[in-house]
Amino acid sequence: MNMVEKPPQTLSPNIESDAINLAAGGVRLKTLVYIRWLAVLGQALTVILVHLVFGYDLPLLPIALLIGASAILNLLVGLNRKSSTRLPNRGAILYLFYDILQLAGLLYFTGGLTNPFSVLFLVPVTISATNLTRQGTFFLGLTTLACLSVLAVFYEPLPLPSGSLYLSNTYILAIWAALVLGTIFLSGYAWMIAADSRKMSDALTIARAELAREQQLSAVGGIAAAAAHELGTPLNTILLVSEELKQALPEGSDTAEDAALLHDQAKKCAEVLAQLSRGPETERFIKGSEHHNFLALDNLFSLVTEKYKDGDKEFVIQTHGKQADIPRLFLTAELRHGLGNLISNAAEFAALQVTIDLYWNDNLVRAEICDDGPGFSEEILDRLGEPYMSSRRGKGGMGLGVFIADMLIRRSGGELSFANKEDGGAIVEILWSRRQLEKSDPFSN
Repeated sequence: MNMVEKPPQTLSPNIESDAINLAAGGVRLKTLVYIRWLAVLGQALTVILVHLVFGYDLPLLPIALLIGASAILNLLVGLNRKSSTRLPNRGAILYLFYDILQLAGLLYFTGGLTNPFSVLFLVPVTISATNLTRQGTFFLGLTTLACLSVLAVFYEPLPLPSGSLYLSNTYILAIWAALVLGTIFLSGYAWMIAADSRKMSDALTIARAELAREQQLSAVGGIAAAAAHELGTPLNTILLVSEELKQALPEGSDTAEDAALLHDQAKKCAEVLAQLSRGPETERFIKGSEHHNFLALDNLFSLVTEKYKDGDKEFVIQTHGKQADIPRLFLTAELRHGLGNLISNAAEFAALQVTIDLYWNDNLVRAEICDDGPGFSEEILDRLGEPYMSSRRGKGGMGLGVFIADMLIRRSGGELSFANKEDGGAIVEILWSRRQLEKSDPFSN
């Protein structure tokens, strides 16, 4: 069984993910401007210190031009664009590309890789790996490696005093290798960590959107029930008056037929309003406030499975315990949506039947959702619950179903585990502390 839920039509997670990436993509311009001002200040102070204090004869004109160009570019960028602007990937890549070239130019005039400040080549690549696209990071990484390779061969030696330490070509080659390996390793490692963080952030955003939508639906249900209650009195009056008119008017007349039609239509409206007004004990409607949805455990699962019974799959709920001692709890939006994700996935990949077994004692409550489908893929069984993890390629949605369910079930104090049955099919086990599940207030911690 694949635990990847097809996204509800109301969610459109692909659209939401695009919106997330668009809003969070790139780097904030203010951050890059601050970093470059620090670089300009550090470069200028270093040149002044080395030239004036230590007495090294540096080529000041080209160095000053390179540092001044960075300062002027920073001023122009800061004046033309708001500091709160987020640069798109291409703009940020060009920004960092210039920084790499400017640093390479400075190092060319100050000893190449023999200059200890050559380690600063790692900064632009690290920024790109943690914030920009893989292609952009790859481009900046290649640019950095090219600059390092050129500086290993072509550079203006530092004007060291006679008798100073001389760095052999072998040592320069070792520095080059260290910087190349550091660039590759650091950018790769930073990219993987940032990619995992971005995936988790996007998945959590979509999960919050689903939960908010579920809560909105609950609120709409509460409004509908309240409206049905308020409309009940005037509708009863219409029914009474139309009945009296129907009896008072001459039989067979046009007005009598109109009165009869009015009475029939009002009666249908009353039936619809009565249906909307029913409470959760009908197993069809639930109230908008969690404080009103205090249900037995088996009734809770009956309500959650109700919306999935339109298909050709059979749902069987079995209780294993004393009915008088069955746990009772509040059906919150988190529980309803988390359990709904699990049951929806079980129904999607079941052949004929989904079985829900409920167990309880004084301390624990356990629910097992079993299906007679093909079961989980063994290679991803241990990774179920991670965002964007699909157990079947090319089928299902974005792989967020189990992730969202796991997050929401944990919020209710439960834990999820997954396994395959020996005779085929999948098992999802949910384990709660009974004390936590039966808390008196659904919003308390």
